[in-house]
Amino acid sequence: MVRILFLLIFCLSSCNKKSISKKEHSIYWQKNSAEYVALSYQAFNIAKLRLDKNVKSSDRKPAIVIDIDETILNNLPYNEMLIDSSKSFNEQSWSKWVNKKNAKAIPGSLEFLNYAQTKNIELIYLSNRRIENYEPTKENLISLGFPFNEKTLMLLRDETTDKTKRRNSLSKYEIIMLIGDNLSDFDSVFYNKSNEKRINNVDSLSYLFGEKFILLPNLIYGDWDKGFE
Repeated sequence: MVRILFLLIFCLSSCNKKSISKKEHSIYWQKNSAEYVALSYQAFNIAKLRLDKNVKSSDRKPAIVIDIDETILNNLPYNEMLIDSSKSFNEQSWSKWVNKKNAKAIPGSLEFLNYAQTKNIELIYLSNRRIENYEPTKENLISLGFPFNEKTLMLLRDETTDKTKRRNSLSKYEIIMLIGDNLSDFDSVFYNKSNEKRINNVDSLSYLFGEKFILLPNLIYGDWDKGFE
């Protein structure tokens, strides 16, 4: 009888425990870990050092190309909503979130971009948000204090998530730095490739990381998670 009672109590306590998915674990880390905050500050501190070092006279105006989501804007509430409602990413719910204009600044991003602006650097936002989300994205950035005026370039997605064509349209600028959370933010060699090939390409371009390429941590989503279960 005692043994049966023990097993019943054990079963009830175990059944009441909510299992934690891999995605929830990643979101918890990104939301709560001091390490995430430290890595974000570290990325932008390195970016500032590289900026001070790399600004040189050129026929073309120096520019920094900046991704938006999980690079300078934090979308954790949207990703938490997907987990809580057992849903996957879709454009309708994402557009609804974007139009709320509630995304917060990634630690260190606001200070760095405003510093870069004082150095007469062209700041170009290059994001895979859709072009119909231009106005709410602009308003969200401005409300947080990011540099943005009538001349600011913000290149959003129209046809493809591949950013190569949009990057190539910037040939009149001297691109001194690219900042992102996904390797495809930096170079076309990473786009739509397996993790094995992406790692090989990172190895071959290792000298650019911390120099021209500044990478922010993102454990929630990215090209790395294709086929992730």
